[in-house]
Amino acid sequence: MDYSKLRVNTKVKNESLELDEPVSPTTGYLLSEVVTLYILGFMELEIPVDFLTIFAFTKDVYANAHPRFSSIVIKDQKGKKMWKKVEVNAEDHIKVAKFPEDLSAESYKDHYDDYISSITTSQLPQHKPLWVIHIINNPKHINAKGILVFKVHHAIGDGTSMMGVFLSCVKRVDDPTLPCTFPSKSTSSTIQRKMSNTKQIVMNMFNIVPRFIAPIIYSLYDFGQSVGSIFIEDDQTPIRSGNIDTSLPGSTRVCSMTFSLDDVKRIKTLLGVTVNDIVVGIIFFGTQLYIREKDPGQLKEKQSTATIFVNVRSMKGNFSAEEMRKGKLFGNRITNIEVPFPHLEDDDLFKPLQFIKKAHNVIKRKRNGALGLHLMVSLLEVIRTIGGLKAAARTLERRWKNCSFAITNMIGPTDQVSFANHPLNGFYFVPTGINMSLIVSVLTYMDNIRLGFVVENGLIDPQKFMPCVEKAFQLISKAATAT
Repeated sequence: MDYSKLRVNTKVKNESLELDEPVSPTTGYLLSEVVTLYILGFMELEIPVDFLTIFAFTKDVYANAHPRFSSIVIKDQKGKKMWKKVEVNAEDHIKVAKFPEDLSAESYKDHYDDYISSITTSQLPQHKPLWVIHIINNPKHINAKGILVFKVHHAIGDGTSMMGVFLSCVKRVDDPTLPCTFPSKSTSSTIQRKMSNTKQIVMNMFNIVPRFIAPIIYSLYDFGQSVGSIFIEDDQTPIRSGNIDTSLPGSTRVCSMTFSLDDVKRIKTLLGVTVNDIVVGIIFFGTQLYIREKDPGQLKEKQSTATIFVNVRSMKGNFSAEEMRKGKLFGNRITNIEVPFPHLEDDDLFKPLQFIKKAHNVIKRKRNGALGLHLMVSLLEVIRTIGGLKAAARTLERRWKNCSFAITNMIGPTDQVSFANHPLNGFYFVPTGINMSLIVSVLTYMDNIRLGFVVENGLIDPQKFMPCVEKAFQLISKAATAT
């Protein structure tokens, strides 16, 4: 089929092309020559792609989900970067993948992996709005009839903002008139009792140090660790080469795996922690099982740190792109915390729930150090004022690349949704462009948790790494069941 004949009127009409908006400091870092980050979203469809429907929906809905999807970045007369609205030809932003015919499933997967790898390393032209959609019809390597791959420049917004755009573009399959629902964050009475006991223990500890002093001390300590990560690199390990350049073709591979959300919730209820704690603990555990398998006996001798991206918006929850725009919540409102790997003891292989608790305690204390997060933001502003935008962007990038790997997570709807009347069987995302050997994303959708991985090609073997993560999950689930 000649897809070039699918030409439709794809120019998006903007009523107010004169609307300009200054870019935020974080967006300015992401638009510099030093840091170029993208978000890749993968929609796995239940039905084959209807090309004309996707083209029309992109023009009428997706490109208008937020003004930044119909804007480019320009410099004003004073040299400051601004968002400038333009007319969008949606056809320029839709690409159709073409693979050789009559491929076996294995050969098809190789072509698919190469195609996705090329997407992750390619750059979007900045004279057009910073997004593109790739259409892959009738894939042979997964249980889906079609795949839509969305590539969006991180300058437009972070994962929370992109989830808002997603919610603005999808409808529930069971009843399109109803809003999407999300996993409950309420705690069970068992968890509340555990939290009460923990609170009492903490209060007893703070009999020595006044309660209002401890968070400040911890925050200053965490801020010192964050500053240290700018200058001190983690050691080289089987998950960190220290010299990856993600702009080079073929430098990375993207893969994913799925867990049952109900199983994770069962473990959560038992331990009195959050779903995120469980998932991060599984990732930590699986990653260290992989390191132990590749480099046995040396893990404790090496410094390994994970950087976890966190949302710093004052309002939490899930909002549409329009709600975020009105509430001035859209954009990049994220920072990151550095979390040292909990040491994997031999006993953890037989009592893996203890490993989850160790990870939970470290992450909880780090998350409570809000002052440290704000101090780091202020430090970047000082560096930008003194040394310029590139100096601040280099500082930001060093914080990431000096760590061993990154984790980012999002909460998706529990309902099955459709995009342009195409029901989604699966949905996940990954950030790309960070010069790290391993990046992990977490997204809940329907009754599953999907982990997405961006791995350094030639260093990390996905066929060995993902089984280690699966083994970690099985060990933890088995221990929870026995308990």
